[in-house]
Amino acid sequence: MASAPLHGGELPGMVDQELADLIRPGLTPAQACVLAVASCPGATDVLLAASGASHWSQAADAVAQPSLTAAKLREITGVFAAS
Repeated sequence: MASAPLHGGELPGMVDQELADLIRPGLTPAQACVLAVASCPGATDVLLAASGASHWSQAADAVAQPSLTAAKLREITGVFAAS
């Protein structure tokens, strides 16, 4: 289980729209972060808190996306490592 996938709201602040589009075009930075966490090997559930119904809906939409491949997760990790 992945808990606090947005790290208290800090992670989306580290992800600009360009990186969000690299993760999955059309997602917001927060949605892209949730999808990336949900796609990690071994993660079967994502536990998060939301401040309102729209945030829950956005998170649910992100988790409903097809999982990222291992190659895509490595590419994303490389972007963070380079910064």
